[in-house]
Amino acid sequence: MMTNQPYENDIVQEDAIDLLEIFQRLKEGVAVLRNGRFAFANPAFVDITGCRPDALMGIELPEPFPGPEQAAILRDHEDVLRSGNNSRPREFWIETPAGRARIEMTMAPLGSGKAAEVLLTVVDVTPKRRRMDEIRELSDRLESILHSMHDVVVSLSAEDGRILSINPAAELLYGVPLRNLAGAAESDIVALAHPGDSERVWDFYRSVREKEFDELEYRIVRSDGKVRWVRDEGYVVSCRSRDRQRIDHMIRDITEERRAILELHRSEQRYKDFFHKTKDMAFSVSPSGLFLDINDAGIGLLGLSCRKAALSSSVYDFVERPAALDEMLRELNEKGHVSNRSVTLKPASGAHIEVDITARAKRSESGEVLYYEGIASNITQALEDQRNRVLRNTAASMCHYLNSHLMHISVALDGMKEELSEMDERFMTSARTEEKDEVWTSGREALNGYVRDVNLAYRKISELTRAFNSAFLTYREESYLDKTILDIFGACRPD
Repeated sequence: MMTNQPYENDIVQEDAIDLLEIFQRLKEGVAVLRNGRFAFANPAFVDITGCRPDALMGIELPEPFPGPEQAAILRDHEDVLRSGNNSRPREFWIETPAGRARIEMTMAPLGSGKAAEVLLTVVDVTPKRRRMDEIRELSDRLESILHSMHDVVVSLSAEDGRILSINPAAELLYGVPLRNLAGAAESDIVALAHPGDSERVWDFYRSVREKEFDELEYRIVRSDGKVRWVRDEGYVVSCRSRDRQRIDHMIRDITEERRAILELHRSEQRYKDFFHKTKDMAFSVSPSGLFLDINDAGIGLLGLSCRKAALSSSVYDFVERPAALDEMLRELNEKGHVSNRSVTLKPASGAHIEVDITARAKRSESGEVLYYEGIASNITQALEDQRNRVLRNTAASMCHYLNSHLMHISVALDGMKEELSEMDERFMTSARTEEKDEVWTSGREALNGYVRDVNLAYRKISELTRAFNSAFLTYREESYLDKTILDIFGACRPD
């Protein structure tokens, strides 16, 4: 589209060859208007506007340009001719064979001595415009983000402390209308600090200029009198294009965060107090069984000398039956907790003890088991007391059972004595043989009845002793149950 020959008419003289050469090499588009018509255009003008060279010469302004802009272009041309002053730059979009382009047009009167001659200059500002549009779009996005943030973002002038910008979150935090804050200064922000913290806040704002970054947690007092805690982070930002600095502050409301942290600390302290003061063994172990923590009661229960020895040990070192512990850990992994699980421990001191364990599994957010924690209560004495109580009850029941049958034997023996004494008396007084036979027959029947009672009592006592022998020959240090004893007596209850 470019040509090595400029388009010209009689305004170009022989002594202007050097000037025309310059026009040819210019990157800006240059054209000369005479009486409102194109008399000259350099190659850059043709390239920028997309006009055909042969169609451009002699046409009237503003024909090559878009319709919506033509009236304004004519006004600028008339103003330049009338006032003799340059026009103000005008930007607009045009359609070219290469696509849409944004151009900047200016007009200036020519000092050639000929009337109605105007120099028209066009510059392709499409890249610049696109960059500006991108910057504007980015600025809009950033502004939208700032307006949607819950944190206060405020920019201060490094020279005089004026507030350059502040987002709407400030109104919610301070309870002060945004229009009042927009025209405020650094001192107005500091004035919202709690009187007890104002001196620290002033020192903090001054230190940001020196350190270029600093942060501080302090209290503020809202317009309604409520006190809130904030975390203020200050940054020094250098604006290279302007060779200036500003100070940005990001202020976050941390009131609820502090309350949660304080409550967590209190909860941790209560847990530590319980952990170390309880008389039961409190512990936490890794998934592999290594002790991560244990209280003094647990150290003593396991017969260890110190905490260091405990933390270098595994819970498997103190369990009599590892299979029982494996079963409990499987249940912990499946259900997340176990309650009142009885386990036999073998402390370093030697004597076995029974403990009752309640524990739970602590997991990460992904569900992985981090560790187990729980309480182990020594129930050895309680089980022994239970055994003794059951044995006492068993002995009392056995005595009652035996006494019943011994009474049968005693009654039978007394009856036999009486019957023998009566038979002796009747034999002595009986004269006839028939009478003696009758005494012997009746006496024998009575004695046989007493023998049967003795045999029945003997059988019941034998059944009881066999039942107890069968139960206690299989005894393996397990707790006695009342039901076991009742089953024994139920198996040999009297007919």
